[in-house]
Amino acid sequence: MKNNIFILCLLVFAIGCKENSGELFIKHSPSDTGISFENTLTESKDLSILDYLYFYNGGGVAIGDINNDSLPDIYFSGNQVKNKLYLNKGNLKFEDISIKAGVEGNSSWNTGTIMGDVNGDGLLDIYVCAVVGLNGFNGHNELFINQGNATFKESSAEYGLDYESYSSSAAFLDYDLDGDLDMYLLNHAVHTQDSYGNAEVRFKRSYETGDKLLRNDNGQFTDVSEEAGIYGGINGYGLGIAVSDFNQDGFPDLYIGNDFHEDDYYYLNNGDGTFKESLKQYFGHTSRFSMGSDVADINHDGLPDLISLDMLAQDEMVLKTSEGDDDVQIQKLKTQTFGYHNQYTRNMLYVNQPNGMFLETALLSGIAATDWSWSALFGDYNQDGEQDLYISNGIPKRPNDLDYINYVSNDNIKQKINSTNLVDQKALAMMPSGFVGNKIFKGTKNLKFIDESKTWIAQDTVISGATAYGDLDNDGDLDIVTNNLFSPAIIQENTTNSTRNWLKIKLNFKKENKFGIGTKIFSFANGIQQFKEMYTVRGFQASSEPIIHFGYGDLNTVDSLKIIWPDKSFQILKNITTNQTLFIKPELAKPFNYNSLHLKQKPLFEKEPNNLGINYEHIEDAYSDYLRQKLIPYQMSDRGPAVSVGDLNEDGKEDVFFGGSKYIPSKIFIQGDSSFQLKIFPEIQNDSIKEDITSIIGDFNSDGKNDLIVGTGGADFFNEMKPLTDSYYSASESTFIKKEFPELFENASVLLKLDYDHDNDLDILICNQSISADYGNKPNSYLLENKNGDFTIANNPFENLGMITDAVVTDFNNDGWEDLLFVGEWMSPLFFQNNKGVFTEVHLLENDKANGLWQAVTSFDIDADGDQDYLLGNWGLNTKFSASSEHPMKMYYGDLDKNGATETIVSTYKDGKNYPIDGLRELSSQLVSLRKKFTNYTSFAGKSMEEILGEDVLPNAEIQEVHTLSSGYLRNDNGKFSFIPFNFELQLAPIMSFLEFDFDEDTKTEVLAAGNYFGVKPYHGRFDSFPGALINDVNNITLANRIGLDLMGKSIRNINIIHSNNHNYLLLTFNNEAAQVYKILKQ
Repeated sequence: MKNNIFILCLLVFAIGCKENSGELFIKHSPSDTGISFENTLTESKDLSILDYLYFYNGGGVAIGDINNDSLPDIYFSGNQVKNKLYLNKGNLKFEDISIKAGVEGNSSWNTGTIMGDVNGDGLLDIYVCAVVGLNGFNGHNELFINQGNATFKESSAEYGLDYESYSSSAAFLDYDLDGDLDMYLLNHAVHTQDSYGNAEVRFKRSYETGDKLLRNDNGQFTDVSEEAGIYGGINGYGLGIAVSDFNQDGFPDLYIGNDFHEDDYYYLNNGDGTFKESLKQYFGHTSRFSMGSDVADINHDGLPDLISLDMLAQDEMVLKTSEGDDDVQIQKLKTQTFGYHNQYTRNMLYVNQPNGMFLETALLSGIAATDWSWSALFGDYNQDGEQDLYISNGIPKRPNDLDYINYVSNDNIKQKINSTNLVDQKALAMMPSGFVGNKIFKGTKNLKFIDESKTWIAQDTVISGATAYGDLDNDGDLDIVTNNLFSPAIIQENTTNSTRNWLKIKLNFKKENKFGIGTKIFSFANGIQQFKEMYTVRGFQASSEPIIHFGYGDLNTVDSLKIIWPDKSFQILKNITTNQTLFIKPELAKPFNYNSLHLKQKPLFEKEPNNLGINYEHIEDAYSDYLRQKLIPYQMSDRGPAVSVGDLNEDGKEDVFFGGSKYIPSKIFIQGDSSFQLKIFPEIQNDSIKEDITSIIGDFNSDGKNDLIVGTGGADFFNEMKPLTDSYYSASESTFIKKEFPELFENASVLLKLDYDHDNDLDILICNQSISADYGNKPNSYLLENKNGDFTIANNPFENLGMITDAVVTDFNNDGWEDLLFVGEWMSPLFFQNNKGVFTEVHLLENDKANGLWQAVTSFDIDADGDQDYLLGNWGLNTKFSASSEHPMKMYYGDLDKNGATETIVSTYKDGKNYPIDGLRELSSQLVSLRKKFTNYTSFAGKSMEEILGEDVLPNAEIQEVHTLSSGYLRNDNGKFSFIPFNFELQLAPIMSFLEFDFDEDTKTEVLAAGNYFGVKPYHGRFDSFPGALINDVNNITLANRIGLDLMGKSIRNINIIHSNNHNYLLLTFNNEAAQVYKILKQ
């Protein structure tokens, strides 16, 4: 087996070497550089990935100038091979001084390595992590103290760092700001019975697997983990570590990436020697199999952003044969019962917000799927002023292959693997190879990354793990070094040189921290801010050269640099010429006020402390659509609750009606003198079996009292079950009585009032989104004519209108008659013109391919040209769905297997074919015939929809399409409408609701947009990253988290204005959350 892998690796390496350069990086061979280090693994009957789950994680790499000759040197750690130190001789030539330097090490399985000046003598020391106590591995973590003459002394015991644990990596930081370098030691668990179960397992400390925070007490490192609030449990599968002052308070914080089921840890430094783990408070979701990570300010706002890697593949063959996300029910069990956070199998890009929350944008940014990814390194590699991203990839054998998992899940096979070596070779042979190329992405100004892997770097398929950067040839740009499995380490020379301008900064701080670990530098040039921090541990099991590097394009002068030292002092340098290395030490430094980094924007909203007495919480019932229709793309049962504001007790004050979920009564809050009180209306209370999705208040019988109509949905009850019918309650004396109402059995989504026939009463439009247990079927919508307070179905032009989610009453042709604009899913916006009481569809869109997953619509003159435009909320672009007019997303709907029930299969376009979103397991659970057609996952993977369904099934399908997923607006051009997408920040999640109001009292109205949606399978994750936005006009859009609102992580359903005590309040109603009231502040 060992020889087979070795031969395969040599073959792949030989092919890769035929083309050893890209446009930006040149890959140098060992014969050119003198670096021959190769981390080759030797498998045996007692040691393989079957015995040690991190067998393929690789070694480490650290870059730093160990002899202070201004040439950065390179140290590699190996798993089963000796560690190597290469002295930089200049011109990218290196000398192996490992033996003479005494740094080869004595542990039998080394992992990550880092450099840092442990003893404050100005010389970089080397720390090497090891796994000890597993599979016969022996030794301990080693600390090589630099003696100043290119030799080192192993001194880990002397410093208290000789840990015999399952270490992955480590990081130096001064967490307590006492001036010296402390250490965070990252350890990893292995699968045991004790490492599973409730998340509280993390509180039971384990020496071998638990992480450790080690305080430097005058050169002796003391374990202060428990008292500092650092978890050290048996389920901490630590692979990633990122250090940064994430909340910009002057104290370094930590983000720890954990593999498998354990949550990542987000430790915020309390400033008193302790940390508070705060992941759930600030992150809506995380990677599931978290690996390497890195930090950089990618959007020039002065806040550190973060990437965490996982192993989602882009290639269809790999994607459809690999284990991915959990089943819906398992995910619910993990999050709701076992206490874990929301985790999904893909890279995550977290964009730091002023309120401490993190938006997650990896799908929208184009970096979510990079396959089996280990290390992420942000850097301005082309020196244009934007942060680029390098990602290392590959694994010799994929243990997440579904055919392999099926094989080893067999009880007999499992027993043989555990007790003998009889089937080991067959099991290993069933794992496909994972030789995939490394990736590099060009950063842009709008948070999107462009894949430049085929142009910037050599095309190879080596297996790269630990990665570090440094200016190895002192030409001003960042070169890259990778530690590879089964092939020599790679030096990639950056050839940008001085074609674009740069600054390189080396720091000289105080004795105990000469390299200035923790220093922040803000660069200001040509109106653009860049921000960097001095932390060397980045990526995976590695540390980079201790420099700060900025790219400036063609700028020759930097306006200023603001240097904030770790002791909270600062200094400013002005008018710096580019293309030089700056050596900076504290000079005339002054105390720095960290409050100055937190810009105070005047809030427009302020949370009302007691919610005005409105203590309503929506509780979604437990029904799951996926139990009935396994292949639908998202749920229909979670579109409530209904909310309406109006006077329900004839006192002239606005009251609030909230709908309930199935079997949960609705609630009515009556406005009093200073707050709202819950009031029970028996007739409405008794209707609790229904799920209330939409509602409307109005005087429908012209008696001077407001009545109430409630639209029912929930997608659970089906056919003509009575709980599907809508309800009409008429005000009578001090209560409500139920009145007759047309019996309709679709799932309602919208209720609107209008006087379509100009008879001076309120007619009703009822829109429906779906038909229970028949997703994809187009329901009817209905126009109800009001006759003296009784409603009948008018001559209906809205039969099979579509899956309507929202509509607006509007006079788009300005003839004085109310027209209608409908939006919905798998359909285009539809305009219906009112011709004196008769509605006729008119085609006003310039683009005939405008089908979307539309969620919301409102009229608003966004371009301020005096006519009515229409804002449209769509699914957004931060999604695994993809759609365009040329290559639409498709839904195959019908009774595909002729069993009397309909199915839906959704496909997206990739590399010339339409592929299903779902895999074989999901498809065959609904279409049983596929189990015979495809007997394993390999036979299914890479098959298009046409190949999967075949000529027998395809004719049974009606194909519906989506052409765009962007939210945007319909621009009115003399009565014709063109769709214009919104900018990046309004594409983060589905926009579910709009509200037009003059929020800032400037006599002009604005529109508040809000959204997020969670009713999708774990494959899609959670759409929780839209913070809301206030839209003033097309060029003036403000994210709501900057003006006082907290909408991230909540799925909005309705936005309303309440007038109370001469103030205006904002009422926000969410699905499965408590409603919130915000006071609109006077400006």
